[in-house]
Parts: sequence; C-alpha cells; structure tokens
Amino acid sequence: MTHPAQSHTAARASAEDWLRLIEREYLDDFIPSGGSATKFVSGQPAALDLVARRLTHAAQERSLFTRHLDPGQPRDDGKKIDIHRADRLFFEITRDVDWKAWANAQARHFLETQGIRLLPGRRLDAIDAIAADNGRASADLMNQYQREFALRLIRNRRLTPAFRSALAALGRAQLIPDQMTPTTEEVLIGWLRGQRVPGASAALKRIQVFGGIDQSSARHMLTSFCNWLSDTGHKGMLVVLDFRAYEHRRKPGTQRNKLAIDALQELRRRGGSREEMEQILVQLDAPPPVAYSEPAYLAMLQLLRRFIDEIESFRGMLLVVLASPRYYFGEREIERTYYDYDALQTRIGLEVHDRDRADLAASLVHLEDGR
Repeated sequence: MTHPAQSHTAARASAEDWLRLIEREYLDDFIPSGGSATKFVSGQPAALDLVARRLTHAAQERSLFTRHLDPGQPRDDGKKIDIHRADRLFFEITRDVDWKAWANAQARHFLETQGIRLLPGRRLDAIDAIAADNGRASADLMNQYQREFALRLIRNRRLTPAFRSALAALGRAQLIPDQMTPTTEEVLIGWLRGQRVPGASAALKRIQVFGGIDQSSARHMLTSFCNWLSDTGHKGMLVVLDFRAYEHRRKPGTQRNKLAIDALQELRRRGGSREEMEQILVQLDAPPPVAYSEPAYLAMLQLLRRFIDEIESFRGMLLVVLASPRYYFGEREIERTYYDYDALQTRIGLEVHDRDRADLAASLVHLEDGR
C-alpha cells in the first residue's frame, strides 16, 4: 500500500489526460453548478498553447463566458495591460462584453417572463407600440418594469449596490433612451469599461453610482459579474491567464553568459543541431516584448494568492494560470520562481499526494508534453 507524502513535487501528467479531466469534472459539471476553482499549469509552449486553445473551445461549447489574458502582448495602443492591478484585470476580463446588447437581452427576457408580448422585430425602445400591442398604457407598463425589474436586482444580494444600480439604469435606458448628452447608456458603458466620459459624474450620481471602478472595488465588481452571468445565458466563466510575461527578470551580462554556456552544453550533450544552438543564443540575448518590474511581479503574486483564498466568492469561475517549467524549477538566484512568495508555494506546492500516482485534480500540475 502506498502512503501519501507531502512534498514540493507536484503532479505530472500529459496534456491530454489533464484536459480530459478538466473538461469532464469541471466544465461539464462543477463550474456550471456554481463551483469555482483555481488551477496552475506548467509546460512547454506547445502544451500551454494546447491547453489555452482546447479549454477555450470546450468552455464556449458549454456556454461559458471565456477570456484568454496574455499580459505578454501589448494593447492596440502599445501599452501593457498591467493585469496585476485588480481594476485592470476586471476591465480586461470584461473588455469584449457588449454591455448594451446584454442589457437589451436581459430587459427583453424580463418583459417576456412577465407576459408582455413582443412582436417580431419590435424594438425595446418602442415602448408606446409595445404597450399598445398588449393593451396597456405606456406609463403603466414602464412603471411595472421599473418597479419589478429593479426589485429583482435589489433582492440579489450577490451583486454589489453599484453593480445593481448600473444594471437597472442600463436596462431602463433600453426602453426609454435619454435625450440628454451624454446619455445614461454612454455614461454607464464608459464606467464599466474604465473610460472617462465628459459629464459622467453628475449622471452617475443620479442613478446612485458613486466613484469609478478602482483597485479597491474591482474585486467586488468581478464577483458581481460572475454572479450576473447566469442571467445572461452563460453557465459560468473560464479565464485563462498566461503568467509567463511576469517570469522574466532582467539579467546582467555575466548571468546571461552563464545561462548560455549551460544551455549550450546541455544541447551538445543531447546532440542538438546548430540551428537550435543559434536559437538559444537569440532567446537569451533578446528580452521579451513585454516585461514587468519587480513591484508589478509581486503585485501579481499577491493577486493570485487572493484568488486562491477567495475563489469561492467568484461563482461559477475556473481560473487557469499558465507558466513555464522554469518558474517552478529554475534557479532562484537567477530567475523568478514561485519560491519568491511563500504564500503561493504553500498554497499550491505543498498538497498531500500519492508518491506513485499523479493527482490530475491537484492545484498545480506539470504537463509532460503537448500531445
């Protein structure tokens, strides 16, 4: 009989075996049922690319909201996305959300569940025509919507007051658009995207939304977003976060030379080609397109630690963090490794596991290949 052991050595598995387990145990059941989990995965580039691609496709097939975050790729304006900041993380996760379309669909669904008949092609902002279609007065119909829809949101204590107020006002704007400038819709969409709209402050105060989404409020906004997803037809959320851009530490010339010599000796021992040797030299000499400072790196570690500790607050969310093997097995004196932050290694590297059998459901799994 094999006894479990507590060790820094994490589970090792093929990418295919791990993906099958995640799809079967998490995407099929646990996440759609409201469960949440954080998974850390390391592997060669081909394995990590496979994980990101397959998980995203599988989650979309199961009606989950998906986002693949790669802080190693600059934004369209050339700037870093800086997702080690909680507010930037929220804006990046929700960047592709069509808030207007989602609010429109939610308002339409609410009216239909209340027995309000919406003829094919009927726009929601044609409130007079909708009322006539249903033998109702426009004011009476609008009062019912504002009263009952707002009450439904207010009773949902899983949403923050600001998020509830924003959704209620955005839904109302689909039925009765403002004539003022900027409109309530423009102000709210700008607020949800972290964009400043001239004249927004007064408009936000009128609908009981105070202050922007910042680092202190972003986590609560993200938990609200997760809880709201079920009302938008999504069965949960998958976020794939590529951590590799945060692994890079600027190295002095002496360290780069040592790394180059060690890598070339290892390649020669394995009988590598001249092309592979040249590629090693290029990679060691050239910094990545995007690199993060030590404070940014530590902020990201703290953010990940909070996700681990508070994951149950994010209803129906699977967070998968991708990293290279060297982050877990590299030399701490030369490279950044997860030993830099004790709170992280104690949470994902000290799990009790069997000596001989890999636990594919472990928090930290090392992928052996990309097949």
